[in-house]
Amino acid sequence: MFSLKKLLLGEKTRLFMMVIIFIVFIVFTTRIILQEPKLLNQILYFIIMGFFAFFFVLSEVLRFVYQKGIEQLVIKCNPEEALILMNKLKKIDIIKGYQQSILVFKSLYYRDLGQFDQLDALINDATFQHSASLKLVKKVNEFYLSLQNNDLETATKLNKEINDIYLIKTKKRYSARPVYSLNQLNADYYLAKNNLSKAYDALREIHEESLNPREKTYYYISYAKYYQLKKQNKEELMLKQAKELGPNLAHVKHYQ
Repeated sequence: MFSLKKLLLGEKTRLFMMVIIFIVFIVFTTRIILQEPKLLNQILYFIIMGFFAFFFVLSEVLRFVYQKGIEQLVIKCNPEEALILMNKLKKIDIIKGYQQSILVFKSLYYRDLGQFDQLDALINDATFQHSASLKLVKKVNEFYLSLQNNDLETATKLNKEINDIYLIKTKKRYSARPVYSLNQLNADYYLAKNNLSKAYDALREIHEESLNPREKTYYYISYAKYYQLKKQNKEELMLKQAKELGPNLAHVKHYQ
């Protein structure tokens, strides 16, 4: 879960340390190279040093742009600005190290904007079969697409499969990482089935203080739906809180 203060402080500290390490590396390596008596060897060593320095700087730039994109998506709730940054990342990522991360980002982006046809096409990319975690991302998005299409039979099947994945206790390297809130997913499932008791139990298990702003919008909208079905006046309060964080997100803007 994202905390803006911790995220910024952690990244600033890390960036400061990386700059120090980079400066020490350049100074130390240059001193060693200048002690080399043969000019040809000096040139060769400088080329090698330049090669490592280039990829060091590139990796830091890629990480910086990626973190800024994620900040726009989950902290600022601004998927359009986040997409601009991710498109920049894609252009400069010559080593393709962020290819999978960009695909996962786009799955969040399409869902946030309610572009479900594009989301459906995206998760059918073969890349989502490359690891257990990516398969889980695909399965979770298939679950929400089935809810969107009022396909409760498929949603029930996927909900069981996702819960089974989360309940597996394993230390295997290729096991799926539980990056989604299972309680949020279960709450949405039970709301779709009009099982308000179980939906409320799932929502109560979510610790609001641990959620980032993007996650809070989904949390508040789920509560708004719960209160709507219960015919209680807290629905407007929850909708108001969601609008304060992400007024342009599809599930907030088009809430009924």
